[in-house]
Amino acid sequence: MFASVGDLQVSYEVTGSGAPLLLVAGTAYSGSTWYPALLQDLARDHTVVTYDHRGTGRTTGPTGAFSTRDLAADAVGLLDALGLGRAHVLGHSMGGRVAQWMAIDAPERVRSLILAATGPGPLPGSQGHTAGVPVRVAAGMVEHGYKEFLRRTQRETFLTERAPAELVEWLLEAFWESRPSVTDYFQHVAARQQHDTVALLDRIVQPALCLVGSEDTTRHGTGSHVEQSEYLAAHLPDAVLEVLPGLKHGYLWEAPELTAQHIREWTGRH
Repeated sequence: MFASVGDLQVSYEVTGSGAPLLLVAGTAYSGSTWYPALLQDLARDHTVVTYDHRGTGRTTGPTGAFSTRDLAADAVGLLDALGLGRAHVLGHSMGGRVAQWMAIDAPERVRSLILAATGPGPLPGSQGHTAGVPVRVAAGMVEHGYKEFLRRTQRETFLTERAPAELVEWLLEAFWESRPSVTDYFQHVAARQQHDTVALLDRIVQPALCLVGSEDTTRHGTGSHVEQSEYLAAHLPDAVLEVLPGLKHGYLWEAPELTAQHIREWTGRH
C-alpha cells in the first residue's frame, strides 16, 4: 500500500489491531526487513505499521540530502495520512534517532517511545565522531563491494555467534532485496552521523524505554550503543533502561519473542 506524504509515495504495511505501534527502521533499512516472528507477536495487541524510508524499498519520490529530522517528518506525515491517533513509536538504531525528532516536533502524535539500540548523537567528551560518511564505511564499500560490506557489518555488529545461519542469510537478503542505491545508502549514513539531540533531550517528555543488548558495544559510526542507551536513560525526563544479556545490535531479529515481550509489557503500561 502507498500513502502520499509531501512529495513522497510512502510504501507501508499494516498488521494486527489495537493501539497503534509505528516501527521505524534503522540506517537504509526498509519496512520489509522487520523479522516476521517479531511482527506477528506485536500484532497480537497492536496495529503495527511498518514502512519504507525515503530512498529504500518501494517508497518513491525525491531524496537528495536529508536529515533524521526530515525522516521524522515523513513518519509523522504517514501517521497523518493513515488517520492514526497517538502511536507508540519503536525506532531501531537510526530509527531511534528519527523517533526522538518525532517526539520533539510532534509530541501530540507520540504516546511512548521504545528507543532500541540507539542514541542522541556525539556524547559530551566523545572523540572521533564523523559528521558525514565514516571512512570505514566508504572504504569497506570500495574494498568488499556493497553486498559483502553489508554481510560483514551485519555479522560483526548485529548477530551473535549463536545466531543460526538461516537467520544471518535472511537478514542480508531482506536488506538486499529492498536496498537503496549506493547514493541513497550514503545519504542515510550521513543523516545518522549528523544527528544530534544531546542538548534537546529534556524536550522529550514521553515515557521512553531504552532497550539495548549487553554486547552492543562496537565503536563504529556512532559509538557503543550501550553507552548511548545509558546516556539516554540518564538524561531523558521519563525513561528506563533495560539491557538484554548476551545480545548485540540485532536483538529484535535474534530474540524476537523476548523482544516482543519487553515491548508489549511496556506499551501495556503506557
